[in-house]
Amino acid sequence: MIPTSVKQIPSRDGRAEIGIRAMTSGDLPDAALLSKALGWPHRLEDWDFMLRQGHGLVATLENGAVIGTILWWPFGTRYATVGLVIVANAWQGHGIGRTLLATVRRLLPGYSLYLNATPAGQPLYEKLGFIPTGIVEQHQGNGVSAPIVPLEPGHRLRPVVQQDLQELAALDGAATGMDRARLIEDLVATAKGVVIDTGDGIVGYSFCRKFGWGWLIGPVAAATPIGARALIAHWIGTHGGEFLRVDIPAACGLSSWLDDMGLIRVDTVNTMSTDAMTPAPDGPCYYALTSQAIG
Repeated sequence: MIPTSVKQIPSRDGRAEIGIRAMTSGDLPDAALLSKALGWPHRLEDWDFMLRQGHGLVATLENGAVIGTILWWPFGTRYATVGLVIVANAWQGHGIGRTLLATVRRLLPGYSLYLNATPAGQPLYEKLGFIPTGIVEQHQGNGVSAPIVPLEPGHRLRPVVQQDLQELAALDGAATGMDRARLIEDLVATAKGVVIDTGDGIVGYSFCRKFGWGWLIGPVAAATPIGARALIAHWIGTHGGEFLRVDIPAACGLSSWLDDMGLIRVDTVNTMSTDAMTPAPDGPCYYALTSQAIG
């Protein structure tokens, strides 16, 4: 249960009462306006997708105006990701972001938390015990005519079908170390997806869906870098000339290749966590995020 809390903070007129409560679908238009003010591309539909996958809090004024947001996504009983920590410009510097994140930490006792931090947010996260663990690179552009990436003999690229769900969830869990079966189920139902099928099983998957100014490629997981390139190249070819975005862990080594494909690196953020997570050895790798917020 998410408690309702009230925080007294200074305001231009004396003092203002700030409420912290659970986010509902009715808050999404205001939340989308907050992200738009930051220049972020999130549409109302993107906010809806992300809230549907997890939980959120909003900070509100006495008149009900939403001035802050935070979302989080528990994946299993050990790990959770946090994102879309936003405070309206006029209310920054009053501890609202700290209060939102501290509230989420109290609601997730025993969880290791992960987030992708903008430079503006990183000092706050460091004060609350998050440490840098990696870098995420944002690539975007209109792409080029992607070359066909040859797969190993006996491997083929085919569309995702409902019967793949259990195998996809297991592959995703091996790549991320998290139980994201519910997220994968939603992606199978609402996004476009392809897998690498060996005939004996699935060794890679990728999804593509509408997001922001165009299409977002991700998540992507595969047993090999060649497989990951083939999965991503499929979507570049499918949406040639359209705006595409993909967010990748820098350690995956695909940045230069994506630049050559016309998806140029435009930004980086730091992945931060409250605890270290060791991925399974010799397993599939995670090559592209679901989104910077969800991870």
